[in-house]
Amino acid sequence: MNDPEKEITPLTIDDWGLTDYRLAFDRQTEMVTARLSGRGADTLVFVEHPATVTLGRRATEDDLHLSEKGFSERGVTLQRINRGGLVTAHEPGQLVVYPLIVLKKHDLRWYANRFLQVVISLLADYGVVGYLKDGEPGVWVNGCKICSFGIALKKWISSHGIALNINNSLDTFTMIVPCGRPDEVVTSLARELGRPVDMAEAKKRFSKHFCQAFAYEEK
Repeated sequence: MNDPEKEITPLTIDDWGLTDYRLAFDRQTEMVTARLSGRGADTLVFVEHPATVTLGRRATEDDLHLSEKGFSERGVTLQRINRGGLVTAHEPGQLVVYPLIVLKKHDLRWYANRFLQVVISLLADYGVVGYLKDGEPGVWVNGCKICSFGIALKKWISSHGIALNINNSLDTFTMIVPCGRPDEVVTSLARELGRPVDMAEAKKRFSKHFCQAFAYEEK
């Protein structure tokens, strides 16, 4: 019997560039609806967002250092969304990845761990050692968080994903309590390397590792 977890299947790679968070959220919703009805294809979406703070299902006002007006005055959008987790920040220069896929194995922990290992493999390509923490979603480097993780599943179709700090300024993170931890320090790949990173190259490397981890080939 064939093992669906290991069967090579096609994956569409889609780059949305710099896209408003709400627009990207609505696109994801449309794509999940299409997959639920048997239309569309498994797709890996790359996107960057303007300065935005997203609040997951467990987030509260205590996770924010500013009022809604304060965020608005600084040009930062607040969005409550349907993913798991607390609060995180998005900025231009951050690599956001949304797999809109039907999970080949109906196991959330399997999917989460394998997805985060893709991030660790990407960091290793640049000579940076990433690691996980038990019970905490994301990836850390040298004691600092470099990648946030939060997904939603609907009948084993995934949406949302990871936000990996590459070249972003990290300024928006000073306005929040990252993932509910006041002492959390965030970092970026550019900060760890001491130089900017070619985003196009990072996306290519991420696609390669994702396809290897989940038995896909790019269409």
